[in-house]
Amino acid sequence: MLEKYRNSFLLIITLCNGCSFDQTPEVSPILNDNRNSAYRLVWHDEFSGNEIDESKWQYRLDCKHWSKQEKANNLVSNGIYRILLKKERVECPGNKWLQPGQKKGETPAEVVQYTGGGIISKRLFRYGFYEARLKTPAGAGWHSSFWMMRYLQKPENNDSLAFNPLDDPTLNSHIELDPFENDSIDPTHYQTDAHQWKPESGTEDDGRTQNKVGTKQIRFKDGTLLTDFHIYGMEFTETHVRYYFDGKLVSETEFPAARYKHNDVNIWLTSLGTFLGNTPAIDDSALPEQMQVDYVRFFEPK
Repeated sequence: MLEKYRNSFLLIITLCNGCSFDQTPEVSPILNDNRNSAYRLVWHDEFSGNEIDESKWQYRLDCKHWSKQEKANNLVSNGIYRILLKKERVECPGNKWLQPGQKKGETPAEVVQYTGGGIISKRLFRYGFYEARLKTPAGAGWHSSFWMMRYLQKPENNDSLAFNPLDDPTLNSHIELDPFENDSIDPTHYQTDAHQWKPESGTEDDGRTQNKVGTKQIRFKDGTLLTDFHIYGMEFTETHVRYYFDGKLVSETEFPAARYKHNDVNIWLTSLGTFLGNTPAIDDSALPEQMQVDYVRFFEPK
């Protein structure tokens, strides 16, 4: 009888070679203010398999700034999700950004010299606590982020690298939440934000076409480097957004639903080549590099 069950077990293991046995961990948000018991884990990826779980994620596949985001640049190994960052020439029809070496006034090249990547959750979320443990790449030229916005791309535009869904005149008031944005030219700094894209006419911030609140530049002078693993968290409620670094509250802003028209959002993990952060060029000597993510979790209020 024992041999029978042993053989059945071995058959399961054989058939599931490569499967992800991603058990739900008994964890709470990393919070240092004794409120972690107010939340329960309802969605997560511990990246414990050996491939992207496509039941949870879709891929970011666009050209932006200095890179094209490629499906092949998204890998899972040794319990880590990795966005591979490479120097490789790829055509990007319709790419409107000048490339390194081009001068203002020149026609944007419709090719890029670099590739990045990213994944977007298939599930939508709203109020709760968002958390990820990750590290940024070394070397200048990469914008890495853990952020939330509804994926607006329509199926008929999935192959259009030039399409911007925010240009759709039927879309109104979409929020973006940014618990972590880093430009790798500076591994001691990151930024938090909350946006309302395409607000109703007349409700925009003065001098802007969007509403942007809660922007904070978080800088470290104690030897902390974002190229090491750290935990980034965000609490999103009907009235506030609060941002956390390794469990410590670093930023809080009012973001009431009555004004900013909250909507459901997807979770994004992305890294792309860019001029942001006053970056003059990508540091080729550091390539190939990776953005690495240990886990991503969403907790809802109990």
